[in-house]
Amino acid sequence: MTVKGINVKSLLFAGFVAGYLMYFIDRYFAGFLGLFGAFPGTSNTWWMIEHHIDSIIFALIFAWPFIYKLLPNGGWLKGLIFGFFWTIALSLTALIAGALGATIFQQWPMGFKPFISNLVLHMSWGFFLGVLYTPPKEQEISAEGRM
Repeated sequence: MTVKGINVKSLLFAGFVAGYLMYFIDRYFAGFLGLFGAFPGTSNTWWMIEHHIDSIIFALIFAWPFIYKLLPNGGWLKGLIFGFFWTIALSLTALIAGALGATIFQQWPMGFKPFISNLVLHMSWGFFLGVLYTPPKEQEISAEGRM
């Protein structure tokens, strides 16, 4: 199913799986080089559900045809680059919101190691998003316009 140039089935699958793999990498490498292990994990059911919903929602930005076509080369590289810029945008938003008094952002650890962990995890999320997401074929997009 294609909506506004986005392959919705592929987006849902890629966003969900990439979010889970991001969590899995964090758990698997917890403590490696003093990094990772930041996610509360399956002990907090609400957090896991919310994280997967976020993963799918934010994958919409990646799959949006304007952004997808703007990113260079093949799927995995598109995803890696998207994950890098997503981390920078997230960090700047958290920094500004924290400076303006948003208490949740003031409580986040913003040191070097948490930033590197966050960067690697979001780049892995982007990588898997890029590998798993399949944009719609041109004929599907043109058929969508005729509806």
